[in-house]
Parts: sequence; C-alpha cells; structure tokens
Amino acid sequence: MSSNVSAIPQHAPGAELPLHIRLLAPTFHMLAKNWWASLVWLGVIRLESTDAASSDNTLGLLHSILAFLHLSGWAWQVNFVLRKTGHFMGYGILAVLVFFALRNTNRDRLAALLPRRWGTCWRDLWRMDWVWLGMGVAVITASLDEIHQSFLPSRTGRWQDVVLDTCGAVVLQVILYFFSLWMLNRRRKRLAQSVLSATQ
Repeated sequence: MSSNVSAIPQHAPGAELPLHIRLLAPTFHMLAKNWWASLVWLGVIRLESTDAASSDNTLGLLHSILAFLHLSGWAWQVNFVLRKTGHFMGYGILAVLVFFALRNTNRDRLAALLPRRWGTCWRDLWRMDWVWLGMGVAVITASLDEIHQSFLPSRTGRWQDVVLDTCGAVVLQVILYFFSLWMLNRRRKRLAQSVLSATQ
C-alpha cells in the first residue's frame, strides 16, 4: 500500500506543476475563443423566450409583411411553420455549437503535446461524450425555456416543443457525424499525398 502511494508523483503546495500538466489545463483565452459562440446563442434563445417573441407578435409582423405581398391569408400557416422550424434548428444549432466548443478546446489543449498532426485520428474530430454533452445542454435549455414560458401570460410551456427541440439536436448531431467522417477522410488523403510527394 505504501509503495503504491509513494510511486505517485507528489507536488508540494505552491510548487510549479510539470509542463505537460500545465499545457493540458485550458486557459481563459482558450475557453473564451472556443465558447463565445455557444454563449451568444444561449443569449439569443433566452431573448426568444420573452414576450417580444410571442406567437401574437410574430404573427402580427408576418401579417404586415405578407399583406404587402398580398399573401396575408397565409400568415397563420407561415407563422406556425417558422416557429416550429425555429425550435428544431435553434436547439440543433446549440447542440452543434457545444460539440464544436468541446472539440476545439480539446484540440487547443493537446496541440502542443501531440506527436502527430491534429485531425488525422477519429477521436480528434468526433467523440460520443461531446455528442451527449451537446445534446444535454440543448435538452436542459429547452426544458428550462418551456418552464419559463409557462409563467408568461403571452407564452405557453409545451413538452411537445421540448421533444421537437431534442429531435433537432439529434438530427444535426447525425449530420455532424457524417461531416466529421468526411473531414477525417479528406485530411488523411491530404496527409498521404504530402508524404508521397515528399518521398518522390
């Protein structure tokens, strides 16, 4: 027991950590660079959860636009489609932004330590834990959003919208999986071509 404990590197309080451990810790600049888009999108979703984005307000705006085009009879249908599309795409985009934030933070943390070019291994571009975290943020945000709307007189909280938001997150994550696979094959081909040209 004592031999196992003594084998673990011990660091005195206040002592400087080894370089490889310090490089793995994300810096504030790294987090700000990789997470700002996710935070901005969360702010957009929060604004859309207010009275200003109620169905009556968006319907009134659409009615004015479509009336100018002599299509005011379609205002209700267009409003419904746009609002449901907004749910589907909005939370799908949030899940993707969180995925990219996690992936890029991982890339920046490991860049100085990798003995190879980043992006030539599958785990560089896609990991299931990034998918689950991205979808988890989307589902939790959607649930809190609907709970918040249930307290507003001009809005309603609907579990069906949470299901729609979740479907958006799932579909965009599936698309992201195939996009990452395409990117990996493309980078491997480029690497193979560069190695081949260097040997000629």
